[in-house]
Amino acid sequence: MMACRVCQAKLDKPVYEASAPALTSMMTFVDSPTVVYVCDTCGHAQSCDLPDVDSFYDTDYRISLQSEDHDQIVGTADNGDPIFRTDHQAALGLRLLDIPHGARVLDYGAAKATTLRKMVQARPDLHPHVFDVSNDYASAWQGWVRDEDQAIYALPAAWHGRFNIIISHFVIEHVRDPIAFLKTLRDLLAPGGRILVSMPDVAANPGDMTVADHLNHFSVSSLKYSFALAGFTVEVIDTTAFPGAFFAVAVRNDVLDAPNVDPDEVLAGAEKAQEICRFWERATQTIDAVAKRLKGRNAVIYGAGFYGSWINSRIVADIAPSAFLDLNPNLQGSMHFDRPVIVPGDIDERTDVVFVGLNPLKARAIIAGQPVLNRPGLDLVWIDD
Repeated sequence: MMACRVCQAKLDKPVYEASAPALTSMMTFVDSPTVVYVCDTCGHAQSCDLPDVDSFYDTDYRISLQSEDHDQIVGTADNGDPIFRTDHQAALGLRLLDIPHGARVLDYGAAKATTLRKMVQARPDLHPHVFDVSNDYASAWQGWVRDEDQAIYALPAAWHGRFNIIISHFVIEHVRDPIAFLKTLRDLLAPGGRILVSMPDVAANPGDMTVADHLNHFSVSSLKYSFALAGFTVEVIDTTAFPGAFFAVAVRNDVLDAPNVDPDEVLAGAEKAQEICRFWERATQTIDAVAKRLKGRNAVIYGAGFYGSWINSRIVADIAPSAFLDLNPNLQGSMHFDRPVIVPGDIDERTDVVFVGLNPLKARAIIAGQPVLNRPGLDLVWIDD
């Protein structure tokens, strides 16, 4: 039996299992099965630890280091231009947080700290600090974060109670003990300080349930539970401003409150997690069967992100896709699993199958906006068929 990472309730048996290897958020594979548990007490879903997790984040987890300006697309503006992740995170941070003039701001789990850098560009009065558990990003901090305001591996004792604001984007889903993680952030805050924590919303992005290095899959109820146990009062849990993610703002309080969570909210979170696990069982069967049926066809995969990478791992034994299609200009021209990433409009005319590697909640609307992919004779394969 396992214990819930949030509320410590005992977890009996997994609700989803898949054999090794498992795909990470870095589009690499680890020799580990995918095993997901769901907690009926707080609505949290969780996966088992990665083997040698500390080494993974120190030397293997290299987010957006492909180039200096590498970023991820999270949406499309009304004029059709892509919306990049760090631009959106910076704008949301400035909007959701009441940041005082001259505030000391820490980016915890900063990676390149591009989001914080863009916040500082908009608010030059801010005093930036950065922390990460890898040395790979230090060069990205030079020139705009003072050396004494940078920390790697260990937090300086002098940082205790220092910060007015802490941002931590897409970190907490990776940690083995989310309550201890949040308590660390609380201890770094000055009285009345606030945190902005973002994480995947598995209900809006079901692919997150199978990401090997995402150990935590929060629901609204388990997120509220976590903040209460760690000594925070929740101010905002935004599920709409960032596609497929929670953006939560909480203020440090002086007491550890008993969690006060609606039982119906807990039930909804647990049932949604179980539904997503059943979806992935069906999706695996579907893609495996289609790959065998279409063996020998001229195929490409739309999407060089997690969904497309997952599809590639399932079909490559039967079908060798010639390319990945992607709208992200930072990916176009690169190689992904030894195949080129190209603009959708450059699809080879001999292609007769497109595997759609996108969030199934959005995939059909996105493909409908690509006329080149709606021509007669081109078969579209959907994860959720």
